[in-house]
Order: sequence, then structure tokens, then C-alpha cells
Amino acid sequence: MALKNQRSQTAILENAKIALQNVETNPTIKSLMESLGYNAAKMAEGITVLQTAKSSYDENQLLDDNKAKTSKAFEDKRIALNVNFVRDRKKARVILSDDPLVLKELGVAGGIPKTYVKWLENINQFYNTLKNQPELAAKLTSVQITPEYITETLAGIAEVESLRAARTQNEGITQNATKIKDKAFKDLDKWMGSFFAIARIALENEPQLLESLGKFVRS
Repeated sequence: MALKNQRSQTAILENAKIALQNVETNPTIKSLMESLGYNAAKMAEGITVLQTAKSSYDENQLLDDNKAKTSKAFEDKRIALNVNFVRDRKKARVILSDDPLVLKELGVAGGIPKTYVKWLENINQFYNTLKNQPELAAKLTSVQITPEYITETLAGIAEVESLRAARTQNEGITQNATKIKDKAFKDLDKWMGSFFAIARIALENEPQLLESLGKFVRS
């Protein structure tokens, strides 16, 4: 649906651009339109409305692309981090299997939470507990969970949180830009609607000229 809407909006912009340009470049059309109020000032108004819609469309597209990139960066990093977390949990449960209280303290006694907030709490609990208890972490060095690895993983968690915050911010900015764009297209649709209504009157005896503005005329 979004792709269809995107294509229709680019078509709206292109059709409006062609119509306004053809008024300016065709002396006959220009004269007939001027006789019904569409003089230079009125046409300049239409061009401004069109440019506003085009600018808001371009800005919205740019923000949409940025939002998609930020979202992908977040998901890629989160997934990669979770893959390591799942493996590290398994290692800890094997090495520390004889100490259920420690497993509970690490947060690996149960399953991995499904929601992001709970997952974040769980993964932070695991690696921060190991960081704050070197003697406990030392028991896992044999399975490549070293102090350096723990520090690196905690940095990765912080990056995931930062990327999620950026994604949330971009979503809000994009939603606002979409509202602005939709308003600009409504203004353009209204202006062009009046424009074509007058064009049909001005060019009722010149149907081929009306078609040059993008309006099909039945023969």
C-alpha cells in the first residue's frame, strides 16, 4: 500500500508540474487562462503550492529512508547480541550447574524474556553480574567468557539501547513529516482542482489544449 501511495504521489507532482509548465509555455493557453484570472501572480501561487508539496515529499522520503536504516541497524545489532547471549547462557548453565542460586542471580534459571524491555533487563543482569563479581566470572573464562569479552558485550548492549532510542526518535520525526506532507498534498489537490475547473471552462473550445494539461477529453 505504501509503495502504491508513493507512486501516486510522484504522479500527482509530475502531472501538476506539467500542467503548470504548459500554461506558461503555450501562449494560447496562457492567454485564455489569464482571461479567467490565472495571471502571473495566480500561477506563481500554484507553483509555490507545488514546490511546497514536492519539498515535503522529498523530506519525508529522506526521513523514511533514514528511519529504515536506523531500524535495520538496531535489529541487526540486537539479533547478533542475542545470539551470543543465548550461547553464553548455555555455557553458564553448564559450568555453574551445581549452583542454582548463582544461576538465579545471573538470571539464567528460566527462559529468555520475549519482550524487549524484559530481555534488556535480563541481558544486563547477566553480564553486569559477571562484571561486578570477578571471582564468579573467572569460572567462565574456560568457555571464552573473559573480562574483556564481558566489557565488549556491555558496550554492545549500550549501543543497542542507543540505536533503539534513535529509531524511536526517527519514528516521531517521520510521523510529523508525514502529517506535513499530507497537508501539503491536500493543499495541492485543492489548488489544482480549482485550476482544472477553470481550465475546462477556458479551453472548452480547445479540447486538444486541455489534453496538453493532462486532462483527457472524450471525442
